[in-house]
Amino acid sequence: MTSSLPSIRAITDANRWNNFLLTLRPNTFLQSWEWGQLQKQSGEGIRYLGFFAGDEQIGAALLITVNAKRGRHLFCPHGPLFATDLAVRQHLPAFVDHCRNLARQDKAVALRLAPLLLTNNANVPAFKNLGFRPAPLHVHAERTWNLDIAPSEDELLLNMRKTTRHAIKKAERMSVKTDIVSGSRIVNRFLPLYQATETRHHFVPFTSEFLTKQISIFSQHNNAYAIFASYQGRDIAAAILIQFGPTVFYHHGASLKQNNQPPASHLVQWAAIKEAKRRGATRYNFWGIGPKNKPRHPFAGITVFKQGFGGYDLDYLHAQDLPLSPWYYQLWLVETIRKFRRGF
Repeated sequence: MTSSLPSIRAITDANRWNNFLLTLRPNTFLQSWEWGQLQKQSGEGIRYLGFFAGDEQIGAALLITVNAKRGRHLFCPHGPLFATDLAVRQHLPAFVDHCRNLARQDKAVALRLAPLLLTNNANVPAFKNLGFRPAPLHVHAERTWNLDIAPSEDELLLNMRKTTRHAIKKAERMSVKTDIVSGSRIVNRFLPLYQATETRHHFVPFTSEFLTKQISIFSQHNNAYAIFASYQGRDIAAAILIQFGPTVFYHHGASLKQNNQPPASHLVQWAAIKEAKRRGATRYNFWGIGPKNKPRHPFAGITVFKQGFGGYDLDYLHAQDLPLSPWYYQLWLVETIRKFRRGF
């Protein structure tokens, strides 16, 4: 039986870190060694914290010091991670106490957690009882759409919405071509589509520098790839995928919007799923979708699109903030204003 008060200490070996994470389900690239290195290259502070019962590792938490002008804060994306939700709840107080000490060192105004815990009557009170409050904005996708891709391609097609299946076939009949691209060739080809999508939908895009670093870091072990769809010699849709263990994540997407254009985005997703299967993955994570029963939400359209491929949703807890300084309310105010400007 593990102790209710584990020791928490730094881990400095990438293989040890990732190998532990890959024993857990569900898995997430947001706690991977690579994601931490990406944050470090982007100017943030990082700590890889392991939870130990004696010599046995029982948990992990990638903790990021976000050096934001609105307020420096500690952030743990999809963590801390343990084998069960119960273990997370049991060890959460010890993790919070440890983070309080780190926050004083870093002069951070808050601890922010975006846990990989489902929204339910057991998990919600665990944070509220420790003084957490809902963060103004989500940081990463909180309601995600997922697909078990272990079945055959024929079974996957059969389980899609009829209109989605027909859209894939239509794109194929119209001679839309897809190709798989890896490494440094991805970003320059992706950016024109990405910029066109940002102009059309008015979202806050990742910078080309961030995308380049992300692709470079995850490509070191062949865990990043892109699918491009071209029509009449021109790219019209694309997706950037990240693999971590048995899951492939659809992390970035882009497309052109023109009259009489083939449904290339459907074909891109189908090609991405087939490539994920070829790589040995068993789950495809479409990333974020909108909340239920909110047809006017900014994610409503993409939600319908993703759900057409079949699958199921996972509704994770909203990001939780633990204020640690009166200056937290400056962070809260700036992000609250951003929330309303973005239509959330």
